[in-house]
Amino acid sequence: MDPNNLIEIRENHAFDIERLQAWFVERLPTFKSFKNIQQIVGGQSNPTFVITFGDGEKIILRKKPPGKLLPSAHAIEREYKVQKALAKSNVPCPQMIEICEDDSIIGTPFYIMDLVEGRVYENILDINDKNGRNTYYIQLVHMLANLHNINYKEVNLVDFGRIGNYINRQINRWEKQWHLSKQRELPIMQDIINWLNCNIPNYDETTIVHGDYRIGNTICHSNSFSIKAVLDWELSTLGHPLADLGYFLYAHYIPYGERHGLKGANLGELNIPNVDNLVNEYCKVRKIKNFDPTFYVVLSLFRSIAILEGVYARFVNGNESSATAKDIGKDVEPLANATYDIIKRL
Repeated sequence: MDPNNLIEIRENHAFDIERLQAWFVERLPTFKSFKNIQQIVGGQSNPTFVITFGDGEKIILRKKPPGKLLPSAHAIEREYKVQKALAKSNVPCPQMIEICEDDSIIGTPFYIMDLVEGRVYENILDINDKNGRNTYYIQLVHMLANLHNINYKEVNLVDFGRIGNYINRQINRWEKQWHLSKQRELPIMQDIINWLNCNIPNYDETTIVHGDYRIGNTICHSNSFSIKAVLDWELSTLGHPLADLGYFLYAHYIPYGERHGLKGANLGELNIPNVDNLVNEYCKVRKIKNFDPTFYVVLSLFRSIAILEGVYARFVNGNESSATAKDIGKDVEPLANATYDIIKRL
């Protein structure tokens, strides 16, 4: 994780530092006393902190946010489990150190992991080196394919999710989350839900899925355009790999200038691979036939809308994880319109 944007711990995320220090003394005595703890700005889900010790060593603490949470949300226990399971795979993750599921220490469960140095790009256009853009995008899609090629049984993740029928369950889950979180009426959301239910592909497969795989959840090596770590595994589970790919691709379906969108941009001039290039690269690594990813893109956009509305709802309820959560609410309706536009054009 690249702690470039550090602030003092936000008031609504404050916790008992002395109690946390006592926990370290008991459970992780090799670490020195705390020098300071700062919060990383950004991210909309689980608050993340950098702990600096007296000897200069730094590690990451990641916890659930305070307040009332939606069912199954903010699953840091799952984040910890999957990253620990992937420790010896070809999908790099920060090293997991310890997890604490005792709410009495800092108010919510949390885990400790190594800090990974490197660069984090929220948008492919944040990479100024045009050659680097193409290189890193291809690296990203290859890494996603590598994840989907991992045999979940061999890394002891058989119990990490249900086998099969993932698409139906995702539609049902995010429809419920939308209705639980929504702060506005958007009639086209029901049109999107109806389209998804009527167009579910026959093809089914189960692999480990990341659930939030995008450039902003990876760390790029400081000296090359290679992936040093994949982060933020909160939504990971056993599921349909093409849903993961659909999420990764959806920037290409969002109008240029809106929420990292690339639709309408001159991809050749920007040196960014198009959807066909990315699907081809993915299929080569997976050793599967090429396919039309549109359904999986619409599914991922629908899920993103529900998640973003949940972020905004947490702002309304006063337990948001980011200072920008209020503004996230402004992205919901344009994203819904862009999703509906894909359906209308089919």
